[in-house]
Amino acid sequence: MARSTKLITAAYIMAFVASKAPRRLNTDLVAKMVKAHPTRVRHITSTLTKAGLLKSYRGASGGLTIARPGEEITLLDIYDAIQEGPMLTPGEHDPFSEWASHCLVRPTFQGIYAGVENDMRARLADVRLTDLYRPWHDDTLPTAAES
Repeated sequence: MARSTKLITAAYIMAFVASKAPRRLNTDLVAKMVKAHPTRVRHITSTLTKAGLLKSYRGASGGLTIARPGEEITLLDIYDAIQEGPMLTPGEHDPFSEWASHCLVRPTFQGIYAGVENDMRARLADVRLTDLYRPWHDDTLPTAAES
């Protein structure tokens, strides 16, 4: 199984942008704060914007902001926006195709992975975006236009 950091990076992005709402933040600042490459952040924020979780504004006063209150967004919303299929899969390659009628490894793992996916989705639905950050009490970060 390949290890993906896309979900956790998206969660960091959403938490940071939400923590600074209603300010508009540019992707370079977001990338700096979540320690991710700006191109990766732009790709993920584009996906989150298309899913209706972020709003993007163009121009000198443009930038990103949260599309709706953080209490209304869950980790499941973020997962569904950025995940391109189940998180766990047994893979396409079946080395035992010649004895597939007797081998139950693949269907066993498919069932296990489906159960894990369902359990994970339920747990993600229980976590609100507001659970992922503490509000800022100062205004030390530049706006999108300043950075």
